[in-house]
Amino acid sequence: MHKNSLLWKLEGEHLPAPSYLFGTMHVKDARAFQQLEKVYGAINGCSGFAAEFHLEEMEQSVQASIMQLPGGQRISDLLTKKKFERYQKVLEKSVGLDLIHFDRMIPFVVVNFATESLLQQDMPEPLDQHLWGIAKMAGKSLHGIETFQEQMAVLQKITLDDQLKMLSGLCRNIARFRRYLLRIAELYELSEVQKLYKMVKKNSKGTRSLMIYRRNEIMAERIGQLVHEQSLFAAIGAAHLGGGKGVLRLLKQQGIQITPIKF
Repeated sequence: MHKNSLLWKLEGEHLPAPSYLFGTMHVKDARAFQQLEKVYGAINGCSGFAAEFHLEEMEQSVQASIMQLPGGQRISDLLTKKKFERYQKVLEKSVGLDLIHFDRMIPFVVVNFATESLLQQDMPEPLDQHLWGIAKMAGKSLHGIETFQEQMAVLQKITLDDQLKMLSGLCRNIARFRRYLLRIAELYELSEVQKLYKMVKKNSKGTRSLMIYRRNEIMAERIGQLVHEQSLFAAIGAAHLGGGKGVLRLLKQQGIQITPIKF
């Protein structure tokens, strides 16, 4: 069996029709948009489409305060003047980000912005948003597997110390971080979801239980519910597919038959 596909067919005797699970990425890098013919076909064959969260509800519920440091704190208050200025210089040079404009934001926002900017920006929108638009235009029912509030609650459980460590790791060796991202993009293009999962797991360190394992459990449970109600195309981050605690394994444990579709 080809275990490294990005697209999987979900079937079972109690399911009303076949459904699909696809590993996506939140990037504008054109390499992630290759060979999508089977993905488009699978979306068209389903009555519903689900992303990690409802993208349109997210736009309505985003509050700047969620992304801001508590108590009026600033990143510049949490770092030495010398370190802040060094990070500011590195980010300006590498991704065109002026750290002073993000001074009141939680460090995770800075890391996330830099992560997106370090990869190629070939396409007008990220892959997950592109697929959402395809499904919306096709008249599919649209669903969020998690709520945006749940994702924010997970983010708020990452300690400020851990977020500062992420920022420090990024700025101290941004070339290494870029190589890591390029390797992730390469593995994605090759559909190597198991290797991709292992790389993300290794890089997650202290946050993997929150950011990967717990979310895998929630997503697998809700995808399982949705596919019992309708034929569904579910698109989630590719790093959530693989591993012993991955969504594919958890769906299989629910009695759902999973079959890889080779690109």
